[in-house]
Amino acid sequence: SKLCLSCHDGTVALENFGSVTNGSNYITGDAKLGTDLSDDHPVSFVYNASLATSDGELNDPTTTNSGLGSTIDADMLDSNSKLQCASCHDPHDNTNSPFLVKSNSASALCLTCHDK
Repeated sequence: SKLCLSCHDGTVALENFGSVTNGSNYITGDAKLGTDLSDDHPVSFVYNASLATSDGELNDPTTTNSGLGSTIDADMLDSNSKLQCASCHDPHDNTNSPFLVKSNSASALCLTCHDK
């Protein structure tokens, strides 16, 4: 998430470090991230069975199928069982816009973890 937020925290302008691409590979439009990320999904927190139990509205990541081949823990969390930007976003594939790891039709991606 630190790598993602190094640009997507709303404080760094595109092309600030020179032309890494020729400018033709940028996606146009507003990112709408701004500098206040308090209304966005939290990242870099441990998501484990204990959290799921105490929260009461989260699926157990060690037993819940991610829809990506294995469990949430195996497919969507980092090696420290932390949820990161890349848990839900794949910056290299926009098949499921906006760069989601799977479709969010009928809130499918959100409901992978959230039991609401």
